[in-house]
Amino acid sequence: MSNVDVYPESAKKPATLPSPEATFARFYRESWDFVRRVLLKRGVPEREADDLVQEVFIVAWRRRDGVAFGEQARLWLSMVALYIASNHRKLARNRTEELPGELPELAVFPRVIEGIDAAHLLARALRKLGRKVAAVLVAYEIEGRSMPEIARMLRVRRTTAYARLQLARNRLALHAPL
Repeated sequence: MSNVDVYPESAKKPATLPSPEATFARFYRESWDFVRRVLLKRGVPEREADDLVQEVFIVAWRRRDGVAFGEQARLWLSMVALYIASNHRKLARNRTEELPGELPELAVFPRVIEGIDAAHLLARALRKLGRKVAAVLVAYEIEGRSMPEIARMLRVRRTTAYARLQLARNRLALHAPL
């Protein structure tokens, strides 16, 4: 008799099979791009493709016991993807509708509307004052510049700048709504 070991060490270890979750995870990684391409070819918008790929794999996960993973599953996955793409197009929430020609009025806070009205009123008043007089009023009252600075900026005498400011105030007071 020879000392030949009938059961080598490799034969004594039980073969470990991957878990169903690991098998599905590998199947998912290998098939994700394929399913996405199928959905895009069926007219699914790019922005919605990833969500629908997930739906396809949810169906595959639920039926994992009856699906033979591998190349045979590609045909089955493509059929599931086609059904999901078709159902997606049929759903009312995914349809777009045309808006009427006139949009509804926006709900804006009253203070914002008052501010906009005041800005329009000021712009109209400044146009009535004239460019030279309005420039002094804006620089002094709105921008907060000093009168010597305004005079230098506009290349006028300081007394002229003061006179224009007084003229602007008088005209505004005369035409201001009460």
